[in-house]
Amino acid sequence: MQDLASWLPIILACAAALMLAGTVKGVLALGLPLVGLPLLTLVVDVPTAVAVLMIPLVLSNLLQAVEGEGTLVLLRRFWALILCLIAGLLIGTALFVRLDQHLLMLTIGVLAILLSTAAIMQPHVTVPPRHERWLGPLVGFVSGVIGGMSTLFGPLLAVYVVGLRLPRDAFVKAISLLYLIAACTLTISGTMQGATSATLLLWSALAMIPVYFGMLIGRRIRPWIDPERFRLLVLGVVWLTGANLMRIGLGF
Repeated sequence: MQDLASWLPIILACAAALMLAGTVKGVLALGLPLVGLPLLTLVVDVPTAVAVLMIPLVLSNLLQAVEGEGTLVLLRRFWALILCLIAGLLIGTALFVRLDQHLLMLTIGVLAILLSTAAIMQPHVTVPPRHERWLGPLVGFVSGVIGGMSTLFGPLLAVYVVGLRLPRDAFVKAISLLYLIAACTLTISGTMQGATSATLLLWSALAMIPVYFGMLIGRRIRPWIDPERFRLLVLGVVWLTGANLMRIGLGF
């Protein structure tokens, strides 16, 4: 009983952090690790925080990927990108142990800030349909390599899908579908390599409860945001992700 009392504040703090991250995820379809990870590390160590987010990262994207209609249409549209994303993830995972992680974080952070800033400053820049055939697979492969080395496959994918100018709900479904495939690949790889334990996976499964309630809140907020503001919010999250990665890379 005394042990439970000592753990209760930590559990409640983690639940609050996960619900807030879930709310952001429900609104923008991204931001779960950006919001959840820094807040979780205030009460638990980084490896534990990463492990706790593993299952919510998969399940939250699964829920949004199957939400509504058009899943098969998006799979047909992005099949080449998806295959290249998986291939890049496998290569990136193999390179993970050979690269300096601080330099990697700094490089990805700079790229995320530059790409999101350019998209914000040039609001009318789009990805023409005729370029999707070659640009999509390239973005998928590069995102996969980066994701395999750092678990951070999101920023480049987000900027690319924003450039496609999809309707708000279609954007949520598309980005969630891509994130789901990447997250599943990384989770399976991490489990096979012993990066987590059965106990942490149980806590990760329980962590989905506050994340889910947060997503319900975010989903109710989403329709009240106009498309242009939605685009800027997504790019803002990418920019903040880049700034946080630069902070980690510089050792602050």
